[in-house]
Formats: sequence, C-alpha cells, structure tokens
Amino acid sequence: DDDDDDASVDEYGFAIDRDVARAASGSSASAMDEKFWTRARDAPGTLATCALDRDSALKRAVRKGVPSDLRCEAWFACSGARELKKMGPMDSYYEKLLVMKVDQKVVDQIELDLARTFPANEKYERGEGGQRGNDVLRRMLYAYARHNRKTGYCQGMNYIAAFLWLVMGDEEKAFWTFTALLDVVLPSDVHARDIKGTISQYKILHKLLQSNVPKVARHLKELDVDLVMIASKWLLCLFVESFPATTAARVLDCLTYEGEKVWFRVAIAMMKMYERDILECDSLPDVMLCLKHAFANQTDADELLKFTFERVSLSNKTIAAHREIVAAEMEEERNNQRR
Repeated sequence: DDDDDDASVDEYGFAIDRDVARAASGSSASAMDEKFWTRARDAPGTLATCALDRDSALKRAVRKGVPSDLRCEAWFACSGARELKKMGPMDSYYEKLLVMKVDQKVVDQIELDLARTFPANEKYERGEGGQRGNDVLRRMLYAYARHNRKTGYCQGMNYIAAFLWLVMGDEEKAFWTFTALLDVVLPSDVHARDIKGTISQYKILHKLLQSNVPKVARHLKELDVDLVMIASKWLLCLFVESFPATTAARVLDCLTYEGEKVWFRVAIAMMKMYERDILECDSLPDVMLCLKHAFANQTDADELLKFTFERVSLSNKTIAAHREIVAAEMEEERNNQRR
C-alpha cells in the first residue's frame, strides 16, 4: 500500500521522512500569537502596519512561526519589500523589467543554474511538470539582473528566488521580497561578483564563534577549516539549500523581520548545538560531512529557534564593530599583496 511508504513530501514539495516529520511537527505558537494571526487574517493591512511600527507582538509571533497562509503577506511586509515596491521608479516596474535586455553572460549563467535548482521538487523538475516553475524563476532572476546591474547574477540567488516563489506563490511579491533580502536585509555586497561581502561575513562569523563557541573556533583553526570554503551556501542561499524546507521557512520568518543578525545567530546556534560532534571531527572533510548532516536533519524548527534566541545573544552593534575590524584587515591584506 502506497500510504505505508516512509518517504513523503512536505507542504512545499520536498521529500521528507514521514516519521521524522511527525515527530517534529507542530509550532510553539501560544494563544496570544494565534490571536495576533487571527487579527492579521481579519484585518488586511495589519501585517504592513505592524511591520512599519516594529510591533513587538509581530516580532514575538514571527519567532514562533508564521502560519503558511500568511507567509506571503508576512514576508512581503516584514522584509521591506512592500516599501521597496512603493518606492519603485514607476508603476508596473516589474513588468517593465521583464522586457528589458539582459547581458548574455548573465543569461548563460542563469540558464545553466536553472537545471540545478531543486530538480527533485515537482515544481522545478526537468520536464513538463516543472516548466511553469522554471519560467517563473527565469523571469525573477532576469528581472533582478536588470534591476541591479552592478550585481547582476550570482550562484545561490537561484535557490533563494526558487524557494520564495514556492512558499509565497505570488511571482511579483516574491520578486520584491527577493530584492529586499539581497539589497536591504543582507549587506548589498554579499552576492557581488568579487564575493568580497561573503568573505567578510564569514570572517565576522569566525570572530563571533571565538566569543560564543571558543572550543569549536579553536578546533576549526587547528584543522585549518575556513567556513567560507565549505559552507558559503549557508549565506549565498540563505540556508534554504541546507535546512529542510519547513525549517528554512521558519528561519526566513525571523530573518525577513529581524535582519542579518538572525543569520549569524542561527549559524552560531548550530555550531553550539552540534559542538560535541564537531569536536570529534579530525579533518576538514569530516567537518564538512558533520555540518551537512546536522543541517539536513534539523527538522525541529522550534528546538533550533528556541536555542537560537535563548542561548545566542548578539547585537547589531557587535556585528558592526566586527565588520569594521574585518574591513581593515581585508584592506591590509590587499595592500600587502600589492607590495
């Protein structure tokens, strides 16, 4: 009987182990959070207003998980995408972007990556079933490359855009949320062609690990492990290619509202939660496998986010201070190379 098959799919069409999913299902939303989401359903505009006012009730409810039917509106409002769209240079800006010319190099790279983007998900499969999804993804990536010519396209963007459309289901809102994440929520040079922003972000992460998980930081140094070399997709794909989809969605709930700080806190939390396993690794390939496995099996989003917000404290001020130090260090490295 097909119903007894262990493998199933989650609400976004990704294969999951049914027993694992059953054990980790359910959100920790309280009656107060449920009340908030009911208000958001009953009064359109609630999410937009609360996001603009930085309402503490929204922050609390978002951390406990946005209901699936409200994710599109929540991400659109919380990420700043709604405001970005309003500030767009003209009406129907997205439609105008779709008819503009795209640099051939960018076209070639996007076409190459379309085939690699979630091919096991029926919305993006190779064949007729995935044609619509791939057409949407192509349009979103072309439009962004026209909108932000300086960045154009960078590998990793395809996964973020694909995931946003899967969850949101509204192409234009997904495009603006994608643009807000890349241009506003994250430092704008993370997906730059020279990936300088990505290198900087991981240098900051290593410094934060020294103060938050010193044993792991020391162990990685001893093994000569630079996380940017083995886990750059955590950032370039915003975890959507590392965590199970339902966990990735919960992380994005928080990231869209609270910003890049969440990215650091989640990465540090994972290193803390799996500290013992990481310390048992005695080579770079071991660390790679250990982290890949840890992320892929983190089906309990409640456990992860409870740990993240209760056990990892981090301020934007601390990140900014580290960013200045890292910028100076990178500048010095460049000057030394020129000599």
